[in-house]
Amino acid sequence: MNLLQRYKSSAVVVMRIFRWDLQLHFFWGFILTLLGVYWPPLYASGIIVTIVKEALDLWSKELWSWDDVWLGIIGSLIALGYLYSQDLLTL
Repeated sequence: MNLLQRYKSSAVVVMRIFRWDLQLHFFWGFILTLLGVYWPPLYASGIIVTIVKEALDLWSKELWSWDDVWLGIIGSLIALGYLYSQDLLTL
């Protein structure tokens, strides 16, 4: 198995475990939290935006998805961990 085939099979496994919408919430939380480097209030934005979005879904569609919430929070926490490991986390 060459590198390209291994990459394709890994991508299939990831797509079976994490749907597109879950990946979106993860990266949404991750990217918004990373932007806290430029403006510190954005450190909390990944978590806040995830919860507000789910609250709006509950209000409009009467649907609350814990998967979306957990993946958004995990994305934010991983971004905070990354920023801390690089000494970029300034409070």
